[in-house]
Amino acid sequence: MTVSKKCMLLILISVFLLTGCWDKKELSTISVITGMAIDKGEKHKYLFSIEGVNARELNPKTTTGVSASVVYSMEGDSIAELARKVNTGIGRHVIYSHMKVLVISEELAREGVLEFVDYLERNREIRDDFNFIVARDAKAADILKITYQVQKSSSLKLFSQLRTMKKEWGGDPNVRLNDVVSALTSPGRQPVMQAVRLTGNPEKGSNVGNMNKVTPDTMVVSDSMAVFKGARLKGFMNMEHTRNYLWLQDDILQTSVAIPCGKEGLVTLRIYNTKTKTKAYMVNGKAKVNVRIHAVGYIEGTQCSEDLSSVQSYEKLEDYASDHIKMTIEGTVKKAQEKYKADIFGFGEVLYRQHPKTFNKVEKNWDEVFTKGEIDVEVNFIIRRSGIRTKSFLQNLK
Repeated sequence: MTVSKKCMLLILISVFLLTGCWDKKELSTISVITGMAIDKGEKHKYLFSIEGVNARELNPKTTTGVSASVVYSMEGDSIAELARKVNTGIGRHVIYSHMKVLVISEELAREGVLEFVDYLERNREIRDDFNFIVARDAKAADILKITYQVQKSSSLKLFSQLRTMKKEWGGDPNVRLNDVVSALTSPGRQPVMQAVRLTGNPEKGSNVGNMNKVTPDTMVVSDSMAVFKGARLKGFMNMEHTRNYLWLQDDILQTSVAIPCGKEGLVTLRIYNTKTKTKAYMVNGKAKVNVRIHAVGYIEGTQCSEDLSSVQSYEKLEDYASDHIKMTIEGTVKKAQEKYKADIFGFGEVLYRQHPKTFNKVEKNWDEVFTKGEIDVEVNFIIRRSGIRTKSFLQNLK
C-alpha cells in the first residue's frame, strides 16, 4: 500500500472519531423555555421572567397533578445578562430555542422596546418564530402564570390560542421577530403587536386549582392590537380594527362577518377566500392609495326574510357586504391617520416598491404625508352558496 493510500485510510478512520455534538446536553439536564416576559423593574430597569415546562406533567400518562411549568423572575438592567443569570433560581441549563411567546408589559412598551429587541435578534439560540405580545393593563409576568385545564403551559396555550384565532377569524396580526425589526427599520411602516388582557384575579389564576374549575377564576384573552410609533407604544385598536388591518395586509385566511340586511337584523357570512391588491402613488404632493379587495364566502346564518332562491337577493346581500367591509376598513385607516398618525399598514413600503424615486422625496416625513393621504377602498364580495339550505324556515314563521 502506498504512502498516499495509507494517509487517506488514516483520515477516513479519524473521521469516525470526530463525530458527535461538542455542545450536546442530555434532556435530564436542561429546562425548555416556552415563554419570556419583560416588565419594568422596581429596583432595576427590568423585571425578567421565563416559563420553563415540566415535560412529565404535559404527558397525560406521566402527570401527577402538579404544575406543568415554573415561572422564575429576577430584576436587572440588561436582558442579555438576565437571560444567562437565571440559574440563580433554576437548577438546569435553560434553552430558548423553543420559546413561543414574548410578553411585554404596556408600561414598558410605552417607554420603548429597542434594547431587548436587539438582544433577541442578535442571539443565535433564539429563533424568530415566536409571537410578540403586549400585556394590556397587566404585568407581563402574570400572563405566564395563568393555569389552564386543556393546555397546562400558559405560553403554549397562548401561542395556540393566537394561531387558532388567526386561522378561524383573523384577529391576530401574527407578528414575529423579523416583522418587528423590519418595521422598526422601515421608513414606510410602523410596528404593531398583538395585545392581551387578564380577566379575573391574577393570584387565583396562578393557582393549580384554577385548572380544576369549569369556569376558571382567571383567563388570558386576546384583546386588541398594539400600535407603535417607532419603538414606543402609542395605543390600541380593537379586534375589529385588527381584522381590518389583516384585510389590508392580504392576510385573511378565513373569517365571519355579520352585516345588516335592511332593518330586520343581521346576516352572517363565512369568508374563505380573499385577495387584496394595493397601489400607491403621489399626486401634487398628496399620497393616494387604491386598495382592491376581492372576497368569496357563503351564508352562515340569517335573521332576515330574504328569499335566497332569488338571484336578486344574493346580489343585494353582496352589495350590503361590500359596503359594510369597505366602511369598516376605511374607519380603521382613518383612526390610524387621525389618532396615531402612523402608517401601520405599510402603504409607504408599497409606494417605495412601485415608485422608489417618488418615495425617496417624502421618506423623511412619510407619516405626515400618510395622515393627509387619500385611501380609497373598493370591495367586491361574491356569495357562492347559502350553506346546506336555500330557504330558511324563518320565512314560514313571518
